[in-house]
Amino acid sequence: MKKNEEYIVTCIDDTDLNSGVVKIDDMVVFVPNLLIGEKAKIKIVKVNKKYAFGIIIQLLEPSINRQALTCEVAKTCGGCQLQHMKYAYQLDYKYRHVKKLFENIEVRPILGMKNPWYYRNKAQFPVKIKDGKVQMGFYRQHSNDVVTCKECKIQDHSINEVFSFIQKQITLEMAQDLRHVFIRHSSTDEIQVVFIGKNEKNVLSLSKQLKNAFTNITSIIFNYNTRNDNVILGETYKVLYGNDYIIEECLGNKVKLHFKAFFQVNPTQMEVLYTQAIQAANLSENETCIDMYAGTGTIGMAVSKHAKSVIGVEIVKEAVDNANDNTKMNHLTNCHYVCQDATEFAHEHKNDKIDVIFIDPPRKGMTENGIKDTITMQPDKIVYVSCNPKTLSRDLKIFKQYGYQCEYVQPVDMFCHTTGLECVAKMYKIV
Repeated sequence: MKKNEEYIVTCIDDTDLNSGVVKIDDMVVFVPNLLIGEKAKIKIVKVNKKYAFGIIIQLLEPSINRQALTCEVAKTCGGCQLQHMKYAYQLDYKYRHVKKLFENIEVRPILGMKNPWYYRNKAQFPVKIKDGKVQMGFYRQHSNDVVTCKECKIQDHSINEVFSFIQKQITLEMAQDLRHVFIRHSSTDEIQVVFIGKNEKNVLSLSKQLKNAFTNITSIIFNYNTRNDNVILGETYKVLYGNDYIIEECLGNKVKLHFKAFFQVNPTQMEVLYTQAIQAANLSENETCIDMYAGTGTIGMAVSKHAKSVIGVEIVKEAVDNANDNTKMNHLTNCHYVCQDATEFAHEHKNDKIDVIFIDPPRKGMTENGIKDTITMQPDKIVYVSCNPKTLSRDLKIFKQYGYQCEYVQPVDMFCHTTGLECVAKMYKIV
């Protein structure tokens, strides 16, 4: 097999990163966007010793699970990987791959959305100048090139409207000092716009235009970032209008959300996810809970209504400040938050007796030391919320080595039309 050779193939399997699997003379070839059962003409683009990569030249026999693309940049933008799949098949695809990760553990049916479009409450748009024109949109897949577009079909309608307005009003002078524009829209209908770059001087007029055009913009910020890397947000910022936060809502609680704080991007599925986490804990009113990687306190505040007390642990100071403000705003007296690394907190409190621990770590999951320190608090139950099934699978095996068995995993489709997936895992102490 050589590069640029063409073959007629039939897809026999797929990967969790949206590549179809075909075999040519016992050589495995990965073909992006090819569905199981489809027949296609492909071209080989890269050959390794044991496998190769190809691209579709012509689709000869499409699957009944394929749908036409409705997004104008779906083939070039790196945001969505699964738009060519019908939504029911996306759920089946994700379920098959998550089930492979968890041997001898019940994986419950995936919880999808009724309407899997226009769901995201946050967008980060890179800004560049090329050939004397401003480019603002999304990154091309596996590239730093910017793909411009009129709207994004998984972003909230209000975000698309603000994005379109900025696209029309932004000038070369404004763009020269910008790196990104960050837009959030809350479930309480507040909009936040964050300009990220070197100098706010050139966007002051655009800031005024925005607040005049959109009466529900309550926060406009300039975040200073002069770094030469891919980190989006800098350390310092200036409020150009309103506050440095917006008000969100989750499971009946108001949430003050600082622009640097983490918040789930799909508010509808966030409530599904956190409801599943609370149900997994099966709480009683005399139990003490820890909410690790607490963010702005969304899980902990919801849990506090069913438990004796909740301590939340979060490393981002602004998020902790918001979380403690949120408990006061919602009149919750049995819930408070501390600013500390979750692993350090677990180590310092390893001899405390805690009934239930909620864990919601970043994609990299937990360290083994973090897991060991967590279980020294001897919780009866652990509820692990994960945005990365692979690191969840790894961590569950470590938890089992130290005496905690996973009863079940509940997948929730938080990131429709992408390969992303959230899961709730319920663990209990092995007696």
